[in-house]
Amino acid sequence: MEVRARSCLRSSLVTSMFHGVSSESKLPLKPVEPSRRPMLAPPWVALVTAWLGLLTLVAFLVVPFLPGSRNPLDELEHRTFALSDRFLPYPIYSSVVVLFLGIVVLWQMRDEPRPLPDSLVAQRVQAWAGMILAMIGIVFIYVYVAFRGPG
Repeated sequence: MEVRARSCLRSSLVTSMFHGVSSESKLPLKPVEPSRRPMLAPPWVALVTAWLGLLTLVAFLVVPFLPGSRNPLDELEHRTFALSDRFLPYPIYSSVVVLFLGIVVLWQMRDEPRPLPDSLVAQRVQAWAGMILAMIGIVFIYVYVAFRGPG
């Protein structure tokens, strides 16, 4: 008797959970709808990537000519910082932004039918150019700091 009461309770819970849903709509499962192609990035994003990549490279090339630290102990104790130390985060962070924007432009074109229209080819070239310029600057500054040393 107790088993029958439990099964009745279960069946009433199940029917209350699916109240208003017919058995025909639950099964069989409907196939997954095909996903839409990703929206393309606006053309100005690729243009900004190219120009910001160039500015990043120039900023990285300027760093060796800025006055460096005269007293490294003061910098370690956070008393004073040299101009090159205050300027260096700007090109570093802008290089990250350039790489992000370039990857966004390229990633959103991944499902476009080939061959690409000329406008999309130009955007890809701009994205790659900006990313390559930023990478040249990144390699330059890391090699420069590695050979120059901390002082």
